[in-house]
Amino acid sequence: MNNKHLQSGRRRQKLATRKKILEAASKIAKLNKPLNMDEIAQTAGISRATIYRYYSNTDSIATELILHLNVPDGEKLAKKHVNDSLSEAMLGIQASYLDFILKNENPSKRFLGAFLSSSDPKLERGQNRITTIRNYLNSNGKAIKESDKEKLATIAVLLMGIEAILVTKDVCDLSTEKSKETLKWAMEMLLKGYSIST
Repeated sequence: MNNKHLQSGRRRQKLATRKKILEAASKIAKLNKPLNMDEIAQTAGISRATIYRYYSNTDSIATELILHLNVPDGEKLAKKHVNDSLSEAMLGIQASYLDFILKNENPSKRFLGAFLSSSDPKLERGQNRITTIRNYLNSNGKAIKESDKEKLATIAVLLMGIEAILVTKDVCDLSTEKSKETLKWAMEMLLKGYSIST
């Protein structure tokens, strides 16, 4: 067996093992259970020592896990709403991101925690929400002042991510439905206030 073939086989095996670990962690996270190495190993059918060859702790697993989840595609989302009114588009974009976050609440919280506590300069948070809103605002034919676009995008982002869910559910103790309802109301009030001021 030549060395190139052997290296290729090892790489496939490593990728398969990493995939097993992430799939096991995803199953556990979807049950809203905290991640721990023993349960991940048991669910994946591999040893705990094997997991440590790939990940130093559960935070590093959670960080990678969120990157493998089906995050809404910002470009498609902006295009989907390009012909909608400002209100319809912003509420539609918000609903897509909130649905994603609520379906993946525990991994999203773990990712945010890992990001905030990380000293790794290579770890970057996604720019998905802000990019989606900027793309919509720049492609839509509505007359929105350039200076208003960035302000509107920045405030809207606050109403459609894990940060908003943490505040409404964990700090304010709202149910999932009340949380979504309140954040939708906040977006409607933001857009209403913007339309009155222009």
